[in-house]
Amino acid sequence: MARFRGYIFTLRCGLFRQNIKIGKGLKIYKKFSIKGEGQTYLGKNCTIGGARGDSTQHVNIDTHNRDAVIRIGDNTSLYAARISAKYEIVVGNDVLIEQSGVLDTDFHSIDKSRKTPAGETKERCRIVIGDRVCIGTRSFIMKGVKIGNDVIIVPGSVVTTSVKPGSVICGNPAKVMVSEEKP
Repeated sequence: MARFRGYIFTLRCGLFRQNIKIGKGLKIYKKFSIKGEGQTYLGKNCTIGGARGDSTQHVNIDTHNRDAVIRIGDNTSLYAARISAKYEIVVGNDVLIEQSGVLDTDFHSIDKSRKTPAGETKERCRIVIGDRVCIGTRSFIMKGVKIGNDVIIVPGSVVTTSVKPGSVICGNPAKVMVSEEKP
C-alpha cells in the first residue's frame, strides 16, 4: 500500500506540480506534504513515515521562495522530518532523518520587528548532508552546516557547525564524541 500511495503522489506531482521531481519507488506510510514554489527533488526508493505512536507527526518539505532548492538522495528515509529551505538543502544517499528539523534560515529576527535576518545568503546558509548519515530524533541541523559521510547525530542534538566524516556528535550545541574519518 505504501508503494501505491507513493506512485499516486508521484503521478499527481508530475501532472500538477512541475517544481517537484520524484524518483521511482517512493513509499509513503504517513501524511506527506511538499509546499512552496521552489524546486524539490526526491531520489529513488525514498521512504516517508511518521513518528511511531503519534499520528500528528508527519513529513513536511517547504521551499520558501521560487529560488529555493531541496535535493534528497536515493534510498533516504524521512520519518516525521521537517526540511525547510529559503536557499538550498542537499541530502545525500542512504540518509535517515527521524523526527528532526533541517533549516537553512532563521526565517526572521528574534526582536519585535521580525525582519529578515541580516547577512543570510545562499553561500552562507546552504546545508549539505553527506551519504549514510543518521540524524536522531528531535535534532536540528542549522544553516550553513556541512555534514560529512557516515556521521551519526545523537537524538536531541543542535548542529550549528560543520561535521567531519565518520563522526558521532551530540549535545546543544553539538560536539564531536567520536571521530573516525573515513576515506
